[in-house]
Amino acid sequence: MSITKVDELLTLPGWETRKKIIDSLQEGPKTAYELSKELNINYSTARYHLELLQKFGLVNIRKGRKYYYELTKNAKLLLRDY
Repeated sequence: MSITKVDELLTLPGWETRKKIIDSLQEGPKTAYELSKELNINYSTARYHLELLQKFGLVNIRKGRKYYYELTKNAKLLLRDY
């Protein structure tokens, strides 16, 4: 992922919500449901932002009985200054 894509992501509406999701995922993998409850946002909203973060290569999905979202190594490197 290029810095240009990160800049694009930062300018899209909803960055504050995505930033909260990223901050929460720094603690470890979580489901969309867990994130929605923790951040007091609608489940559909959490899923939308997680899919966008995945599209930009900042979040991976780990599949098991549940889908867990986790930050990629690139996300940790690229977003440490934001």
